[in-house]
Amino acid sequence: MKKIIDLNIFKKILVNKEEKTSFVNEKQTETKHSLISPDNDIVNVIDTPFIVLKRNNKIHFINTAAKITFNLSSEDNIFHTFRTPEFHENISKIKDKKISKSQFTLKLFNVPQTKFFNVKMYRLADNNTLLSFIDITRLQHLENLRTDFVGNVSHELKTPLSIIINIIELLENQKKITVKEKNKFMKILSKESLKMKSIIENLLHLTKIETDFTKKITKVVNLNKIILDSISRMETRAKKNGIKIKYTRSKPVNILGDSDQLQQMFVNIIDNSIKYADKKSLINIELRNFENKLILSFKDQGKGIPQRLIPRTTERFYRTPEAKIKRIEGTGLGLAIVKHIAIMHKAKLRITSKINIGTTIEVSFKKV
Repeated sequence: MKKIIDLNIFKKILVNKEEKTSFVNEKQTETKHSLISPDNDIVNVIDTPFIVLKRNNKIHFINTAAKITFNLSSEDNIFHTFRTPEFHENISKIKDKKISKSQFTLKLFNVPQTKFFNVKMYRLADNNTLLSFIDITRLQHLENLRTDFVGNVSHELKTPLSIIINIIELLENQKKITVKEKNKFMKILSKESLKMKSIIENLLHLTKIETDFTKKITKVVNLNKIILDSISRMETRAKKNGIKIKYTRSKPVNILGDSDQLQQMFVNIIDNSIKYADKKSLINIELRNFENKLILSFKDQGKGIPQRLIPRTTERFYRTPEAKIKRIEGTGLGLAIVKHIAIMHKAKLRITSKINIGTTIEVSFKKV
């Protein structure tokens, strides 16, 4: 478990039992000895990065966490790592005694991966500056997902809604309309309404799955039966496209699972395969039984997905360039739901693809 320490506690660490360090706004004498030193085990075992700068902005002390996180040493120039204007501005204000403390969010690109930190700065005695860095990358990522989600939902619902409103206005203003025109407009209204319904239903389903993440799955279910039921639901649609579904089953096998959610997962995968498979092709479903796990694979004969795009296929509302060009119907939520149901069941999801050969989606389950 990470040892995250509050700045107020850290300030206390800086105070020697015999000689105290004074902080701004505290009328105390300057210390002769500080607990800030490379030999201080307490400070160095803390997972929160801490740095103390001298008046000339050279590093006076840097704990182990800061060295590892930012690849810094006490000899380095801190401004080579922290180059943002906001960082420079806050340091200057503290050094110039315009402010005694500061807090802001810092985005760093020059670490192994882009990270976000909540930075706190305090002016210490003798005009030194204490800096702490709390990693908020995950929180920032979740906030970005929320913002993207709201934006995507608005966009996805706005398009069909605009079409519906435009047709209604057209029908209201058009005095004479033929039966042929009326049927044409009604068909469009029905199509766009169903699209909105599908988006809303998928979103509600996704929300339900997310709220059920903490729910423990204890029911034993027959995986073969769920797969057969899923195929039965999609066979008519497959036949319309001249696609055959072949299922190679293993011996009867049981897993811990939610039957409804698992069927939704398999239906979504088959539906995705039907959309992107070539006409009059085969979707091959196979359940392989291993000693400790079961692997269920869905293999289609389609155009395939470029390798660089595969990680994006399970993102909410993501649609491949091919889907947009060919105007393949869909909400872009199908595989996102598959991913979340897999996580819910502690199953592993794997997607592989070869251009002009097809795509394979594998779900690996633990055996009971």
